[in-house]
This record gives sequence, structure tokens and C-alpha cells, in this order.
Amino acid sequence: MGKVRWFYTYKSSFKGVLFVVAMSIVLAQIWYTQTIVKKLRDDQRNILELNVKQISGIAADNEIPDLTFFFETVIKNIKFPVILTDPEGTITDDLNLGIKDKTPYEPETLVRLRSIMEAMDLENDPIPIMYNDMLLNTIHYGDSELISMLNWLPAIEIFTVGLFLLLAFIGLRNIQRSEQRFIWVGMAKETAHQLGTPISSLFGWVELVMVSDPSEKTKEIIGEMKKDMNRLNKVAQRFSQIGSERDLTPFNLSVILNDLVEYFRRRLPQTGKTVVIIDELDKNIECNVNRDLFEWAVENLVKNSLDAIENGEGKINVTLRRSENGDWIIIDITDNGKGMTKQQQKSIYKPGFSTKKRGWGLGLNFTQRIIEDYHNGKLILRSSRLNEGTTMRILLK
Repeated sequence: MGKVRWFYTYKSSFKGVLFVVAMSIVLAQIWYTQTIVKKLRDDQRNILELNVKQISGIAADNEIPDLTFFFETVIKNIKFPVILTDPEGTITDDLNLGIKDKTPYEPETLVRLRSIMEAMDLENDPIPIMYNDMLLNTIHYGDSELISMLNWLPAIEIFTVGLFLLLAFIGLRNIQRSEQRFIWVGMAKETAHQLGTPISSLFGWVELVMVSDPSEKTKEIIGEMKKDMNRLNKVAQRFSQIGSERDLTPFNLSVILNDLVEYFRRRLPQTGKTVVIIDELDKNIECNVNRDLFEWAVENLVKNSLDAIENGEGKINVTLRRSENGDWIIIDITDNGKGMTKQQQKSIYKPGFSTKKRGWGLGLNFTQRIIEDYHNGKLILRSSRLNEGTTMRILLK
């Protein structure tokens, strides 16, 4: 049991470690891809610079440099986007950009080319074509199709892997929830079945004792025994209703909560603790509930509050009111017990997790299922501070 608690306590840490490992793999992949992209860009620039050196040499051998041959035989054969500008920065030609408009360019085409050229210059430094010390032209170039595809590769892979993990997570989570639900329902109904026979037998034995010894003392003892057996019978009924179709009936919640508070007050002396239970219940608040299951849910929360008060003295507040907009009925159970750490708060609804040494970690999970699955409400850990206390909130429509 200790191992199970330890697992649930640090489960989120395992997820964090796995996330860090996954991110490390993704970052390593991005780094590797960008290394390849940088090498391809360097090779692309080296090829272009070599061609520019050749044309600069041709220009140096001629008094009046004619670059027509260079542009027709070299530039036109380049496979990546290129924009050519004159010494004044005016765009004179383009290549591999899909621009149908040619020189002289229309004004809107020039604006588009200027924007593309600025983006190119951010990725690759322009290459000047020099004649002696005179600037003849400047070549602005962008990434080839292969480099562009490689730049998109990490994003595509991350999206694909992320989508696969999301679908896998949703599928596994739904399967896990279905399995848990079937297990809970099976356990609950089997428990109800197992309790039914001995409870019926006990009622028979109690009646037999009453007949054989009708003294006042016996009647008093039998009366208390019947109360406990009725309580056991109610527990069996609760378990039998888990997984059944909703059977909700209008009830005055203040009456239910008041009865529950009084039940705990009568049994407080048996706990050995000096605990005060204060109820602040708005009257005449009705809601459709299954009384047996709803009582069970609130009872679990009050029991948890009692268990959280370890020093023998404490206070538990049970409040019932409407929300300000009137859409919700709010039930708060507040104690001044030991509270929980941030790590513990993340795992309170997980089966098997418990802050108690001998707890099975099922109470809050059952309570959540009763409130949320059966009553379409919400169970919220409103606040919890270590050594200060905890407030659990039930919201019902």
C-alpha cells in the first residue's frame, strides 16, 4: 500500500521527467536539422560567391564589363530564389520567385519584391558584384526548396508526434476510466450483495433475543443495535445504487445536512477528540438528489475533516447557501486540521492515494463520482494549507 501511495504522490514528477526527456529529444532533433540547414546554406553561398568571383574576374579583364553572359549562363541556372539590385539599390531582376511581371516592374510588384528581399537579407547576407572598387550589382538570395523543406521538418514532426500522443492519451484515458468504472461498480454491487445476507440474519437474531429476554435493559441494548443495523442496511443500499440509473428526488438539503451533522455530533465522544461541528444552513434550499448517495458523499468529506484533526481539538464548519447568481447550490465543509501539501493536493481524487496511514484512498474518489457523475455537480478542493486546514466544496445545479 505504501508503494501505491508513493507512486501516486510522485506520479506528476514522473510526468515532468518524461516531458523533459521528450523536450530534450525534440530540441536535439531541431539542433541536428538546423545544423544541416546551416551547412546547406554555407554550400549555397560558397557556390554563389565562386560564381561572383568568376564574373568579377571577367569584369576586370574588360574595360567595359559586360555581365550579360554571366546573368544568362550563371544566374539563370541557379535553383534558389534570387533578386538582383543595382548600385542604387533598385531591383533590376528576379529569379525563381514566381513573379510573372518583369522589368519594368509595376509599383505593386516592386513593393512585393522589396518585402521578399528584406526577408532574404535576414536569412542570408547579400553578395556584392565588384568591378575594381566599384559596385556593379548586389545579389540577394533566399533558401532553396530543400532548405525550406528541412526548416519545416521539425515543426511537422512535432505536430505529428504531439497529435499522436494526444490521441493516444485521450484513448488510454477513456479506456482507463471505463475500466475503473466497471471495477467500482462491480466492487460496490458485490459488497452490497455480501452485506445483505448477514444484515438480514442479524435482524432475525435481534428479534429472537427480544422474545427470549424482554427486559428493559435488553430493549435498550436492542434499540441501539437496531440503529447500527439500520446504518449497515443503509450502507448496503448505498453500494447497491452505484452504477445504477439516476434516481433523483427533490429534497430539502438543509434537512439532510442537519441530520448528518447531528449523527456525527452524537458520535463525537467515541472518537476521543474535542471537535465542534458548526452548521450554517440556509433553509428551504431544495435540489434533486439521491439521498442515500448524497449523504454518503457529504459523510465522507466530514469523516476526512475529522481524521485531519490530529491534535484532539478542532472545528468543522458545514455551510449551505446559494451562489450570488442563483445558478448553483454551494456546500462547504471546512476544518482546521493538518491540511495538505501542494503535491498531495494534485492526487486527492486518485484511487489508492491517501494522506492517512491506514487509508485505502477510495473515499474522495467515490465522493467525486457521486457528485459529478451521478448528480452532474462539481467537487472542488477550494483551499488547503499545511497545518491550517482544508475546505472542500460541493456545487449542485
